[in-house]
Amino acid sequence: MRQILSQLVARLYFVGLSALYKSARLRVLGAEHLDDLWGRGEQAVICFFHGDYLLLFPHFKGREACIFTTESRRGDFLAEIIALFRYRPCKLPDRRGSQVALDRMIAEVRRGYDAALAVDGPLGPYHKVKHGALVLAQKTGKPIVPVATASAWKLVSKKRWDRYTIPLPFTRAVILVGEPMSVPGDADPARLEKLRQSLEDRLAELNAQAQAYVNNRQSPDPGV
Repeated sequence: MRQILSQLVARLYFVGLSALYKSARLRVLGAEHLDDLWGRGEQAVICFFHGDYLLLFPHFKGREACIFTTESRRGDFLAEIIALFRYRPCKLPDRRGSQVALDRMIAEVRRGYDAALAVDGPLGPYHKVKHGALVLAQKTGKPIVPVATASAWKLVSKKRWDRYTIPLPFTRAVILVGEPMSVPGDADPARLEKLRQSLEDRLAELNAQAQAYVNNRQSPDPGV
């Protein structure tokens, strides 16, 4: 019964999020960064912050991407939603720094899937990038592509560590795709830390640009 209820709620979530996406006055900037990679038959490690991913689910619907979640009740629910959007769900051990989790992530990318992951998840701290995405890119040779989203009308859960954001219907919204970032295969820990900080700074910048755009304060840098 619990599984049936979970599947029903996931279906309702899927329908509601799809309708929300269709109603949004959405603009996508920097899409050429991913289109160029995909046009060459390459995969990417797509990175974003944990609380800001809702519009990404329907936007990339059907793309051969693996989205990572945890082996938990919440992870099972998210896996249902991921599958409804025709992505490949991959459940990882709910332990930080798990080699098993990293090995599974590497295996999925080597099968030909894009990787999509919230780089400050699953438990924060807020907007602090973990090393996992860097190591994944290093081991697979795939570029990291940072992505930010913002919406003008939204609900923000300030009690959650990730300040989970729910866009409201008919909102002005933007998806901002940044330039790819390479991680050398021979990068040592000091170099990885510099790249981690660079990714964190770039995602923060993209998020600020996206929010400024929907607030009509300024347009994002055309080169994003």
